[in-house]
Amino acid sequence: MADEGHEHGQYLTDEAMVEKVYSYLASDKLDSAVAYLKGLGDDNIVVNKWVGVQCDINNVKKDPRLSAMIGQAGVDYCIGKDYKLPAAMMLHNISAFFLPKFDEGVLAEDIPTILEAAKQQVILRREIKQDDPLMWALWDEGVAQLAAGNAVDAIVQLEEGVSIAQQKKDKNGEAWCCIFIGKAKYKYTPSQKEEGRKEMLAAARVLMDGGEDWEKESAVEILESVGLKLD
Repeated sequence: MADEGHEHGQYLTDEAMVEKVYSYLASDKLDSAVAYLKGLGDDNIVVNKWVGVQCDINNVKKDPRLSAMIGQAGVDYCIGKDYKLPAAMMLHNISAFFLPKFDEGVLAEDIPTILEAAKQQVILRREIKQDDPLMWALWDEGVAQLAAGNAVDAIVQLEEGVSIAQQKKDKNGEAWCCIFIGKAKYKYTPSQKEEGRKEMLAAARVLMDGGEDWEKESAVEILESVGLKLD
């Protein structure tokens, strides 16, 4: 999830490359940034560098908006070359980089960018036909919809994610979907608040039992975001 395992604060490319692209973007010269990246080598080299620069601008420069700008240009380039996997990865990054605290603290002006990237990723993942990445793409859109306050749409996407996780016997993936289904009900649907509370707590217990340390920490934070905690 998040940013494909990229460590924040560390360059995936190199400082000079990032500074050059970032300077173009900050000066509203997207075309120059794109031309520079296209000139780095063959398609494989260009795509790898593009993904890395997108991540570096977010992780090192701490600028998700300019990261999204160059990321979407990278998506367009990849789709034009029929590189669907890296296009989907960059779409994931666009939405995820705006959601460091999942659905909390997201600025209203960023919601359209997040939603569009998440929806576009789901379309690509369906075309690629790989279950696990599709489940996480649905999760991405579910969290994005929840950030936008669209509880019903969030649940629809997340429930499809649950179905895929159950077919794959992926308990953690199922729990990640269920905790946000529960949150959508608890936070936005008064008639389902108690049901949502139970779902959130049950999913959090799964993550606490079988998740990695960061998953356990995240589960606690997600519960705390609505005033809940495990006994």
